[in-house]
Amino acid sequence: MTVWQVYLFIVPIGLGIMTLVGSLMCLFAYLMSDDNATRLPAFTWFKRLLIVAFILISIGLFMTFKHFWG
Repeated sequence: MTVWQVYLFIVPIGLGIMTLVGSLMCLFAYLMSDDNATRLPAFTWFKRLLIVAFILISIGLFMTFKHFWG
């Protein structure tokens, strides 16, 4: 394995963490908003980004553990 291949194994973990931060920002927007026009889209994006974050983190951890401990 070359360095760039190992890097590609770790990239989904970083993207998942950034997506998780984005979902937490949407949760904060949902909790702090008084207007339903803002609350409903913020909660929808929170759910979407949370699912995507866990999928990315799971893929990254699977590939990383498979490479280093498989």
